[in-house]
Amino acid sequence: MAISAAMLVLGALTSLGLGAALPDGPVDGNGGGVVQRPSAPVVVVKSANVKAFQDVAESFRDRCRVPVFFINLKHESADEAARVREAVASARLLVAVGQPAAEALQGLRTRIVYAMVPSPPVGIVGTNSSVSPRDALAALRMLKPDIRHVGVIYSRQGLTKMVAARAAARALGVELHDQLIESSPDAIRAIHSLVWGRTDETSHRTPKVDALWVGPDPLVVDMPLLQYLLTLQLTARVPVLAGTRQMVSHGVLMSIDWSPDAVGENLALQVNQILDDPNHYELLRDHPVTPPDIIINGPAARRLGVRLEPFIELGWKVHE
Repeated sequence: MAISAAMLVLGALTSLGLGAALPDGPVDGNGGGVVQRPSAPVVVVKSANVKAFQDVAESFRDRCRVPVFFINLKHESADEAARVREAVASARLLVAVGQPAAEALQGLRTRIVYAMVPSPPVGIVGTNSSVSPRDALAALRMLKPDIRHVGVIYSRQGLTKMVAARAAARALGVELHDQLIESSPDAIRAIHSLVWGRTDETSHRTPKVDALWVGPDPLVVDMPLLQYLLTLQLTARVPVLAGTRQMVSHGVLMSIDWSPDAVGENLALQVNQILDDPNHYELLRDHPVTPPDIIINGPAARRLGVRLEPFIELGWKVHE
């Protein structure tokens, strides 16, 4: 199972203040507490005990019409995969929250619905919480119309999306400067190269890109990179478009994504429809969650000379 790369982002999200968790075990679908039975019609497998996944699971639980059993995928191992697969054997329907959970359940004959899975395995359906490259770049250009050169790093998991990103950039008059990274430590070196070129000398130089775009890639999101991005945004005035709202709360300029509550609501809608009519499963294909939230960090925007009022009128959210 290709879980290890995705697990990196879970640790990173935890370091960004997304800890705490629901315990393993059955939870009443109406939020009424623990159900005293060994299984439930719907089993939710969460990729890790991080707040983003917990919030989706709680939102889903509160809206699901049947009891829900929660299992946390704790680590990558054959024994852990076997534990999870045995635990879900009697489930009527499975819900995978996060990429590792979806990969751990892949191949089971039970119907699987996913959420927060950037690269869904073939044969499962779910809630698409991936922002289109065109929407992300268009939002960035609206906020900073003078942006023409955008630096972006990605791992092999994002190869397919980079094809769409390049096409979207061309259509918007933006030139993407992208670098493929193979591991998390490569991220800072790649960003440095995109911004300053292949040199350690940064004083008295003009950045080579007007902005940086950091998506929710497992090899991209970690605290050292976040700190470096914030330094670039403050000292070199290179704004950062992030893939998660948590990074905005830490100081990057903006993000475009969906709230966990909205993802959980859409997930429950799908599951309730399937429970009513199993044939509905075949009709669900990458069901979208719309619209996403566009969130701006107020202090960062003001430091970069951005007037917030026009965007507040558009319904964009401001984090102060």
